[in-house]
Amino acid sequence: MKLPMTTIEAKMKIARLFLGLTAAALLLTAAACAPTTLEQDYGRSVRNNVAQSLVNPQACLDTTPAVGLPPVAAANELERYNKTFKGEEKKTLEMKLTTPSY
Repeated sequence: MKLPMTTIEAKMKIARLFLGLTAAALLLTAAACAPTTLEQDYGRSVRNNVAQSLVNPQACLDTTPAVGLPPVAAANELERYNKTFKGEEKKTLEMKLTTPSY
């Protein structure tokens, strides 16, 4: 035969349940706050630039253009880039009233 719980036992059971839920919530919060790939890579480009300037501090004085794209491709990319600043004219809706011809 099962004896009814006393108020102290009931309070202890509720406290254990609350403690378990709190621990589960903390674990889920910690799992959700894991660093993303972007955060793990944050600042790497700055460290790379500093390291390169230590290797060759006179690189900033070199005035030769960077080599990479063919001239036609570079011109096309520059044109496409400049178009992003112009903005397109917004098209407005026009309502035309027509009358039937009899």
